[in-house]
Amino acid sequence: MNPPAQPWPFLNGVYIAVDAIEGAYLIVDGPYCTFTKAEIQYCHNLRCRLLPQLGHRRIVHTGRGPAREEVQSLSTDRTARVAGIFARICSRPDAQVVLATSFDFNELQGFPLREIARRQAQSSRVPVCHVPSRSLGGDWLDGYALACEALARGIPLESGQRERDSVAVVGYLQDRDEPDHVGNRRELRRLLAALGLRTVSIWLSGGGRRELEAAARASLIVSLPYARKAARILSRRLHIRLCETELPLGLVATERFLLEIARSVGRAAQAKRVIAREGAAAIRDTQSHVLRFITGREAEVKQEDAQLQARLSELCGELGMRVVEPGTERQDRCRVYLTHTGYDFRADAAHVPIGYPNYVEHPVREMPYLGYAGIRCLVDRIGTALLRAEAGSGRRQNAAAEK
Repeated sequence: MNPPAQPWPFLNGVYIAVDAIEGAYLIVDGPYCTFTKAEIQYCHNLRCRLLPQLGHRRIVHTGRGPAREEVQSLSTDRTARVAGIFARICSRPDAQVVLATSFDFNELQGFPLREIARRQAQSSRVPVCHVPSRSLGGDWLDGYALACEALARGIPLESGQRERDSVAVVGYLQDRDEPDHVGNRRELRRLLAALGLRTVSIWLSGGGRRELEAAARASLIVSLPYARKAARILSRRLHIRLCETELPLGLVATERFLLEIARSVGRAAQAKRVIAREGAAAIRDTQSHVLRFITGREAEVKQEDAQLQARLSELCGELGMRVVEPGTERQDRCRVYLTHTGYDFRADAAHVPIGYPNYVEHPVREMPYLGYAGIRCLVDRIGTALLRAEAGSGRRQNAAAEK
């Protein structure tokens, strides 16, 4: 399996964030090809709303047209024209929040996009948040994190609204609005409810401005890895406690997730009871599959997302699999690959597509990968992939023998 030469670019992550907010618009100081980048998201998210067939495009660029004309326009004073674009987008009735960032070439020009956004924010009913461009050095995860950070600074929030035993989850990576993420969010809410905590807001989750502003009602912020700075900003702005946790993917990571949160609210004993009950049930439900199909197999994990890479590797160890380095000679008759679909697929391997981007799986029912529900789904998917790969290998061997 040959990995792509470079990670997905910064702007992809900003697009993911915008796609994860109802009523969000993004103004990109750049040319027409910003639309092409947005179209990539449609292959990953069947419910993508960046460039709808009906209604307004959520991605707006400041360019004028052909490349030659674009270069000429960059050499002139564009301030008034770009400010007009901001005013037009902010006046749209369905606009709930407007973000702005720059294309790499435009960033080098030093155009005052931040100042234009600041002025528009002062006169608009809609929050306007400038996302500093890292197109020349950042990747898609940086883009997502900085978009969340800009929102944390720019969304109007009123402190003093906190509700007892309420939680805002900040830093969830909502890379698409499909049932896998619906299941993840449901599982996060369920796990927190098992500790007696009510989830009032998830950043980001597909909700609009009201969902973002609901963070002001939380008495605790649970910080997931994809927007650490945003969570800290909200904690300072709202004067509420912050608990930084890792991604609850796998048996042990889910236990750590629950214990870290429980300790921050003085409920460690309750968490241990939840872990004992939920962990035993998850093991009971998956034990036959693990022992029959999975234990002892080779697994190759390849993700651009370091947190997902670590947690999937840990899960493979929990399932009794041997995690091998990419490209090593295969010792098992059928190796499991836990990768996103930016990688080449082998016909004689068991593939479990996971992560960003995923072009080949679009579930119609909830298929989470977080928490105890996620353990069940991942064991199901890994076992099914192994059985299908081995059946296909047997057919190919029979066909070769008949020739």
